[in-house]
Amino acid sequence: MSTAAQQTGGRTSAPTAIIIGGGVIGCAAAFELSKAGYACTLLDKGAIHQEASTAAAGMLGAQVEIHQPGPFYELCRQSQEIYKAWIDELEQIGGVTAQYIGKGILRAALTEEDELELRSRLSWIQNADWMKPEDMRRIEPELSAEVRGGLHFHADHQVHPVWLAKSLSAAIVRQGCRIREWTPVFKLLTEPGTGRICGVQTSEGPLYADIVVLASGAWSPALTGPLGIKLDMFPVKGQCISVKTGAPIIRSTVFTHGCYIVPKLDGSYIIGATQAEAGFDKQVTVKAIAELHGKAAALLPRIEEAEFISSWAGLRPGTRDGLPYLGETSELPGLIFATGHYRNGILLAPVTGRIVAQIAAGDKPLEDLKPFSPMRDSAKATASL
Repeated sequence: MSTAAQQTGGRTSAPTAIIIGGGVIGCAAAFELSKAGYACTLLDKGAIHQEASTAAAGMLGAQVEIHQPGPFYELCRQSQEIYKAWIDELEQIGGVTAQYIGKGILRAALTEEDELELRSRLSWIQNADWMKPEDMRRIEPELSAEVRGGLHFHADHQVHPVWLAKSLSAAIVRQGCRIREWTPVFKLLTEPGTGRICGVQTSEGPLYADIVVLASGAWSPALTGPLGIKLDMFPVKGQCISVKTGAPIIRSTVFTHGCYIVPKLDGSYIIGATQAEAGFDKQVTVKAIAELHGKAAALLPRIEEAEFISSWAGLRPGTRDGLPYLGETSELPGLIFATGHYRNGILLAPVTGRIVAQIAAGDKPLEDLKPFSPMRDSAKATASL
């Protein structure tokens, strides 16, 4: 790393960081770096939190969303374990609630195939109990009579993504982070002779910093590609709807194959989400919303009585192997990767921010980052030759 602080006029100035991307991951990185003493500038091509982050439902599904054991599951569990303390810290510093709800998730099976898949997880999953249909309906009486049973994930909680975004923004501003919206980054700047990333070229000119954090989601490959690092990333469109009922019909998040229903504190429910590789198209389609509504009603029949509020689409940053890109590379020193979180950006925000701060400090991250190496795609391509 370059020198973290520069001597100016007998005083030691703070080390500087540029974070590219104003979603939850970028803001989490800014939050942890600011705590570590960095003077942070956060850049976004538009308004912050307008892409995948606030298009999410806010589930912290370290158990329910992961289908096999391994490094990614462990990374998700680590983030889940520190989440509540992280939220408490955000709220204390910024003064804005993230609307954390600790009710757990009921993952219901409506088909024999789904039941078998859920039961197969019991050999390795943690914090989960198999429940008979009648036991699930004791927790949530409005569940469909077609439910065959399922898993109760006690530790899979939730936040409201919009309020999490507000909470993060308030906290990083309070810590002195400078937010520059509508400031697209066109390229990464390198130090002559060393190749070290030393800043970015923006629509308003160059900006320089001791470290640069890449947290621009599905737009990340456009910045690393010209420098020889191919990230096998692509946007995955997810469509959601929001509905509201006069009185609560569920208190826990309920989830089945292809659909989840997440109750919020204001009495609304987020129903999601579709998945489609459709480029950067964010159009909401009648077909996708109708399919979502049908799946939701099959799980929770009374949702048909709900009032429709809104629909939207977001672009998740997908990767071919389903793993994020985390860490640094010898090829591009000075650049910290924090991108490609796909469906789990909200969940992985605390641990990703911590990893970024550890790398910036020159410390070895507590987590094994080899599976998430930004160079893994290049390594696979070389091995196949």
